[in-house]
Amino acid sequence: MASPAQVAANQANSLKSTGPRSAEGKSVSRFNALKHGIDAQSIVIPGEDPHQYAALAAAYHREYRPESPSEAFHVDTMLRAAWQKLRLARVEADLTRTLLAESGGASLAAALLADTPAAKLLARVQRQIAGFERVWHRADTAFRRTRRQNGSADDKAFDKYLNILCAKEVPEELASFPPETPSARPEPSTPPAGARPLKDWPPMDETTGRPLCFVG
Repeated sequence: MASPAQVAANQANSLKSTGPRSAEGKSVSRFNALKHGIDAQSIVIPGEDPHQYAALAAAYHREYRPESPSEAFHVDTMLRAAWQKLRLARVEADLTRTLLAESGGASLAAALLADTPAAKLLARVQRQIAGFERVWHRADTAFRRTRRQNGSADDKAFDKYLNILCAKEVPEELASFPPETPSARPEPSTPPAGARPLKDWPPMDETTGRPLCFVG
């Protein structure tokens, strides 16, 4: 059991700071994970325009039009990768200017070979830019694969519906014409007496060898 002194000490400790409580403090604490000005817990960090991000998000959703949670996930992944690449591109430009300023007029290649902290950070930023590009392309490929699979499933369901529909029997009220039954072929009639055989038709002129119907 805690002694009165320990209880008093616990109560005093509970009055100490346990984190930000004001709106301003909580807003600032959201970016405590910011490392080297590159990564942040929030996709939009101070100094960036939230309206620009909203416009980019709207453009992505207009282009891809996700139709399922998995498609929406891939689109959001591409959106975050694109936004973070834009952020790193600005950092890359700032680091390049800093590196050139520190090099005392040397070329960019010489400044990169100097192995200064700015040069190391610039190399890291460029690797992260390439990483976000790979993330974007993987998400785009996954989105298109998911879209094809969803389309194939719809096509299969439609084909199955057609097969079921075509397999149904025709209703009796639609059967207006009875089925045709085979009948015996009628026997050829016997020609009347005195009639010429068909093979002797048309009659021929014995003199000219022409049909009598063409003789003038």
